[in-house]
Amino acid sequence: MTMLLEPFGSLFETPRQRRLRADRSRTFFPAADLVASEEEVTLVMDVPGFKSEDLEIELSDGILRIRGERRYPYASEHGGRSIHRLERGYGRFERTLQVPKDVDPNALTAAIEDGVLTLRIPVPEARKPHRIDIRSGEAQRVIDAEWSTEGGHQDSGESDEERGDRELAGAGA
Repeated sequence: MTMLLEPFGSLFETPRQRRLRADRSRTFFPAADLVASEEEVTLVMDVPGFKSEDLEIELSDGILRIRGERRYPYASEHGGRSIHRLERGYGRFERTLQVPKDVDPNALTAAIEDGVLTLRIPVPEARKPHRIDIRSGEAQRVIDAEWSTEGGHQDSGESDEERGDRELAGAGA
């Protein structure tokens, strides 16, 4: 029976109970995207209504921290008005991201535009993938081993010297 009444529980709360419950459950936690390429990692975070001075970005010991606070806009006294619904979150937030310890803090860039924070973190040269070229030897021979069921070679019209080279190469395989 209690489960059936749960959706209607807020109807029986006083405005003060509703406000206290809303204050506890609706904290602000900005959504973020993390996009990586070989050159950089880009963090894009929604921070609507924030200005650059409202945010704090700190890099320490391989941990990047982004902090801020969305202040509660309604005074404790509402002039006799009651709050019917609070859907937006308020309060302090902190988002953390582990980055390589050799990231140069001076190489990070941050910008905020239209309520979107964009933070670019360049990948250190030591961490970028390095392509290793494979050289092919000019004197490399193709080994064509045709073996009979007795374990010997079949006659292919080659001289014993040519066949001996192949057998030595095939023996190591």
